[in-house]
Amino acid sequence: MLSRLFGVMKFIVPALYIAGAMGIWLAFSRSNPDGLANIWIAIYTFPMVMIGTFLLQGEFPYLPGRYYEAHALYFWPSVALLALALFFIFHGLQRLTRKVE
Repeated sequence: MLSRLFGVMKFIVPALYIAGAMGIWLAFSRSNPDGLANIWIAIYTFPMVMIGTFLLQGEFPYLPGRYYEAHALYFWPSVALLALALFFIFHGLQRLTRKVE
């Protein structure tokens, strides 16, 4: 039962994460390019922000270029990696609970 739930969640949770990213990007693209316009991008991809800021010692959005292009080159690959990580987390939980049952 729990294994089946994790099997469904490994697709639904990443899909919801990507859908939320579309809303975040829409709000960002409609805002003025000031210092606080990208705060929700940073919050939504917080694990990647931590990696980029502390391990790589970069400056957000970590990529050179024009404002929106640099943010897009950071945001969408980060969302894809985090959605993939969510998939693998729930896949691992599914396999773990399958062995227990």
